[in-house]
Amino acid sequence: MEAKKVNIIHYIICAAFCLLFRFIPPFGGLTAMGVGIVGTFIGAVYGWIMIDMLWPSVLALVGIGLSIGMNQMMVASFGSLTIVAMIVCMMAIGVAMKNGAFTWLAMKLLTNKAMAGRGWTVLTVILLLAWLVGSFNPIIMMMIFASFMISMFEQVGVKKDDKLVVIMFLAVAYQLMRGQILFPFMGTGLTYLMAYNNMFPNLPIPMAQYLTMMVIMGLVMLVVLLVLLKFVFRVDVSPLSNYKPQGEGVPPATKSQKYALILFVVFMLANVVMIFAPGAIKHFLEQFGIVGIAMLMGAVVPLIKDENGKSLGNLEELLSMANWGQIMMVGYIMVVSTQMMMPTTGISAFMANFIKPFMALPPMVFIVVVMVFCLILTNVANNMLCAILCMPFLVNFGSMMGMNPVGMVCLMFIISEFALATPAASPVTGVAFSYTNWVSSNQMMKYGVLLSVILFVVFLIIGWPIAGFVFN
Repeated sequence: MEAKKVNIIHYIICAAFCLLFRFIPPFGGLTAMGVGIVGTFIGAVYGWIMIDMLWPSVLALVGIGLSIGMNQMMVASFGSLTIVAMIVCMMAIGVAMKNGAFTWLAMKLLTNKAMAGRGWTVLTVILLLAWLVGSFNPIIMMMIFASFMISMFEQVGVKKDDKLVVIMFLAVAYQLMRGQILFPFMGTGLTYLMAYNNMFPNLPIPMAQYLTMMVIMGLVMLVVLLVLLKFVFRVDVSPLSNYKPQGEGVPPATKSQKYALILFVVFMLANVVMIFAPGAIKHFLEQFGIVGIAMLMGAVVPLIKDENGKSLGNLEELLSMANWGQIMMVGYIMVVSTQMMMPTTGISAFMANFIKPFMALPPMVFIVVVMVFCLILTNVANNMLCAILCMPFLVNFGSMMGMNPVGMVCLMFIISEFALATPAASPVTGVAFSYTNWVSSNQMMKYGVLLSVILFVVFLIIGWPIAGFVFN
């Protein structure tokens, strides 16, 4: 694909924010460090939209390193388990891509009796699966779903920036983020509950009611999402519905495709079993973790021979398939999202100042304002920062209204996952934005903003009474 032509002025603007903004005197409660971090954030987002994912991410990492220290930046980004996992997991994901296993799987899905001619059924299955597996490292899952969808889109002849591609990348990211808070005993759901219980030990969230709320809202919002895609955004799924393989149906999987799929399934099952297995098995697999499991899969790959007697994959080739723009961008997001929560930056106090002037409003109106603020904040900052800033207001004002504040907080947890508007909204969304051969940042942001706003309005209308019922 032809390289994107970029005016040099965009590089200059990006560099100015990332490297020079830190020299502006502190303002609005920000410290000097906070000013530098905000500058890198503005520069990174601008660069991701106007240039690409890699160059602005590298510059933003350098800029934030100048503010917090290069060693600390390196530990928080490239020392992160997430970044290491994104690289080494290509040994498990890449072998399925290289050998056409995902392409064969996409063809089988589209021609299956239950799916053939039913494009909306295909989308429903993909989005439902994304929600259910969101707790199993949503960043890696976004990479897997994106790789599979790209194989599917290539088969049906869909092109870059087609509405179907853009909307599905965003919708899968949305489902994965909601899935990561589905279970109160693992992943982000557990993190949210622990943060809440530490802040309000005398008003705990019952796990059973939390899970009930998340399951009900998950299913309801999946239906809402599909209705929006079909009747509001009018996504054309005819390429999926009309797909017919050349020749007599889908050819049998080759030996290399079978082995690649087996390895991929083993990789996925090992990570699921690591979470849900009983004591001894769980403990054994936890010693490896997702990184160790992926590396073991990689060690096996060269030992397996394909139909031509050659190795199923070369590890250097598989590792070179890693998307470095994606990796650098997520690395920066990991650093900046952590730093935004640090009191030494003044960023949390800076953001809290925006809420305080609205406290004179009637309690009902103020709660809506806080939730709107949460929606905006989650698209530019760390989700946990949203929780820390917004929870005290919701608990206090919910109690004043005679409402169960726990229900309001759970609504806020869900809203904090409506992070679709910018690549920096969350690492999951950042990964979705990073496939620049298929989606451009301006189209992703356009539909990301629309989806976030519409879903938020519908969610409040539906979610408020459901929260009242579940937490009555």
